[in-house]
Amino acid sequence: MFRGIVAVMVATLAVGATPTPPPQIYHIVTRPLCAELHEHVAPAVGMMLQNDATIKKSPALFTQYNNAALYGSDIGGTDQNNPVAGDPGGVSNPSQTLALQGMENLIRPIANNIIAIETALDSPQLLNGTGRPEDDKQLQEIREKLLKALAAQNASLDIISGFVDTQSMADLQHADEAYISQFSQPDVNNGTSTPPPNGGNPLQSNPNYAGLPPNPYDIDPSTIPGLALGYNPMSRLIEALHWTIDQTASRENDAAKAVMSAAALCSNAAPSPSPAP
Repeated sequence: MFRGIVAVMVATLAVGATPTPPPQIYHIVTRPLCAELHEHVAPAVGMMLQNDATIKKSPALFTQYNNAALYGSDIGGTDQNNPVAGDPGGVSNPSQTLALQGMENLIRPIANNIIAIETALDSPQLLNGTGRPEDDKQLQEIREKLLKALAAQNASLDIISGFVDTQSMADLQHADEAYISQFSQPDVNNGTSTPPPNGGNPLQSNPNYAGLPPNPYDIDPSTIPGLALGYNPMSRLIEALHWTIDQTASRENDAAKAVMSAAALCSNAAPSPSPAP
């Protein structure tokens, strides 16, 4: 009797059982806005934040360079123009050279990120549209705001790289002066000698001209209304960097509002799975 009941149950289960369906491949369908935020906008924002951290190191390096130019850095009292004991010529003392090297180390990471950001923001979908007008309108707004913030970062890069190039050229053009002075002997026949440039006074050498003679028509900044006596061009560069950094932050905040607004739409709209044909 028991065996008969078991046999009936097995037969019933066998008849009612359904085979396991084969696995299906699903594609996650998401709106173009969300796809572009993930693929291009988010990486661009990440690299801009990296640039912010790098650029913010520059004012301190400019200050270090300026202080070294004003007060010197040779603690042991070595002559910076002595080709044996000190720096072999040039317009920079060791502390200035160290600060300049620090600035130069900032240039490549910033420039590489700027190129990568521009590439991401120039994707075909962002430039030509995704085919969904409401998404394209938001993406264009985000792209425009990010490009404005990137322009401020590029201005910071121009200040840093321009200063490094100018000072490096000045050092290069003056690098051999200390060596030449060691070998140049006065003309003992007539008792005259060629005076060194600027009368040998290093304070009269302006590194901002990179070894070139100054324009005789240059305006003395100290005579410009609004500029205090004792104007220092380095302080203006530092002020310019702080301005570009502030501009970058302001423009990034504006872009962040547009990005977060778009991201909220993506988080509220759950993607719908669509089986592959």
